[in-house]
Amino acid sequence: FSSRLCSQRGQSAVEFAIAVPVVLVLFMGIFDFSRFFYTKITLQHAIHEAARFAVTGSTLDDDLGNPMTRAESITSVIQDRAASLDLDVDQLIVDPSDGGGPSDIVTVTGTFRFHFITPGMKHLFPNGTYDFTVSTALKNEPFLVGT
Repeated sequence: FSSRLCSQRGQSAVEFAIAVPVVLVLFMGIFDFSRFFYTKITLQHAIHEAARFAVTGSTLDDDLGNPMTRAESITSVIQDRAASLDLDVDQLIVDPSDGGGPSDIVTVTGTFRFHFITPGMKHLFPNGTYDFTVSTALKNEPFLVGT
């Protein structure tokens, strides 16, 4: 009777040792994809808010109170809305580059790189990263040039 009890304990330990890594990798994969979708939705929102700001023809002031260009202001809105993420500002494109004039179409595009951290996920993507692009195009309002 006691040898049977010991073998059941050993069997349980082996099953546990096999199941735990599988469950951990599955949990980490879910966590990684959750991070990815949070990042993508946050960036979509930031790009859309920047395009909405762009259509007004407005500009912002920098930290010292100096006026920024429209393109710098648009980039600043993106950085502000996605402050919780590590952004590479060089990958943001405002077309036309000056934000356009009244009734022009302004397109704000950002290309971003997401880094997976789960070992199993890293091997599914080249270099463990996934590049994606978010873009929004809106028509500028009839604003006064230079305001």
